[in-house]
Amino acid sequence: MAMAGADVVAPTAEREVARPGWGPARVAAVIVALGSLLSLITAWGAWSADQRNERDLLAVQTKQAAAVIGGQILTIQEPLETALRVAQATDGDPARFRLTMGRATGPDDVFVSASLWDTSGPEPVLVEQIGTEPVLDPGSVDARELVLKARATAGFVVTRADDDYNPVSYAAGDPVDPRWVVYAERAIPADRIAPVQRTAPFAELHFATYIGAADDPSNLVTTNVTMDELPLTGGTSSVELPFGDKTLTFVATAKRHLGGELGWLLPWLILAVGLALTMITAFAAANLVRSRRRAEADRRTIADLYDRLDVLYGEQRSIAQTLQRALLPAFNPDIPGLDIASRYVAGAEGVDIGGDWYSIIRRGEREVCFVVGDVSGRGIGAATVMARLRFTIRAYLAEGHSPGVVLGMCSEQFDIDEDGHIATVVVGVLDLDTCGLVLASAGHFAPLVVDAEGTARYLELDPGPPLGVMATTYRETTPSMGVGSTLVAFTDGLVERRGESLDVGLDRLARAAARGSSTVDHLLDVLVGHLLEDGPEDDTALLAFRCLGDDTA
Repeated sequence: MAMAGADVVAPTAEREVARPGWGPARVAAVIVALGSLLSLITAWGAWSADQRNERDLLAVQTKQAAAVIGGQILTIQEPLETALRVAQATDGDPARFRLTMGRATGPDDVFVSASLWDTSGPEPVLVEQIGTEPVLDPGSVDARELVLKARATAGFVVTRADDDYNPVSYAAGDPVDPRWVVYAERAIPADRIAPVQRTAPFAELHFATYIGAADDPSNLVTTNVTMDELPLTGGTSSVELPFGDKTLTFVATAKRHLGGELGWLLPWLILAVGLALTMITAFAAANLVRSRRRAEADRRTIADLYDRLDVLYGEQRSIAQTLQRALLPAFNPDIPGLDIASRYVAGAEGVDIGGDWYSIIRRGEREVCFVVGDVSGRGIGAATVMARLRFTIRAYLAEGHSPGVVLGMCSEQFDIDEDGHIATVVVGVLDLDTCGLVLASAGHFAPLVVDAEGTARYLELDPGPPLGVMATTYRETTPSMGVGSTLVAFTDGLVERRGESLDVGLDRLARAAARGSSTVDHLLDVLVGHLLEDGPEDDTALLAFRCLGDDTA
């Protein structure tokens, strides 16, 4: 009887497994299909985000490189215009022309050949020529047409000479005083390879520059690839720059993945992890299909795994913001005689790290130093320059240097060609006894002062150039705040708006600050709420303090 009972039970169990219609194989197949689809979609999303990030990084690198080229255009334009003004002032003195233009003409200089033309008569006449023999024949029709065109054009005109070493010809004239035209030729390497390719921000780019449209190979000026690799393909970014009477087109593509190996590997890691999880889930579901409870537990496990992936994406998006906060002061110092407050508001352009910062430093018993600055651009490069500047300035101030001296020393340590960024900075030292100030500015906004009666005014400054432009000295001013006055230093995100005059934004800030407030902290709440109610277009840093005077010191 026991054997008979066993014979009956086994077929019953098999029928119970088969009754639902969705057996282990079908459940596993559905899970594999859905899991693979979800993994592909998630991996595609990560790949798309990485591609967008690469395009953004390439655009930033291209703009930075174009900014350097824009500076080099000035080195071409300045000697031409200077020589032209000298010719106008000296009535075309050949000796003065040789002296002026000779500084920029030679085998290793800006130009290899230069000449002065008298265009006061019906036909242009060659007055003086220095450097190598020009490729453009002075007696040719082409030379005559180029000189006459320059005479009637403000600025300078550009053309390409037909020669093996492919010089670029420049001619500068003045329609207001059309007596003289300065002509010069700049040599281009025969292989078109530009020496600048080894310097930042070009090091990570394949690039090509064209006079005119980039779709015409004959317009090529310089590149850092072989001619066989042109035109540049793949993801490219381009910037057009004014270049005399022409347009200089700069086209670039990345040499390697700009976002780092993780950004490139992440989609493949997601796909591999997703497929592995899918296979594991399918195997588990096929074996546990008989138990609804355990099958539901498996589905919850899968949901948890995808939730964890979402959390990882969220954490990755917050890394930039966390790093930005880490580069700013954790809290303001407690200084008797001062009511201090600060704010940092991230811009609306995603989560790239910005270059805005502020600092306030106690120096001695009765002096307080403060700094507010803004590094151009965004990303790791801008944050690196910002961190260097922040700690460098703090160190110089701690040594006892005045604001102008501090900025002068910093101007010798930062260069856009090496760092890829410029920075505007305002540095001040406050005397707690007198509320007197010593200020210096490297191209930054003047701080706003609101006196005890609620009158708002911008302090008088004599700003020098931004840091990174050149090594120079900076003048200091010594305004006085008055006891009970509040100083507000800020970056451009607080006042600049697209399509709006800067004066409008500065006036809006002054009117908002003039409303007054019982505390500096509340004043900054009012300013941020009133001026940034729709969210800032750019990062914004604010530092404010109220000088309470000797009574509270």
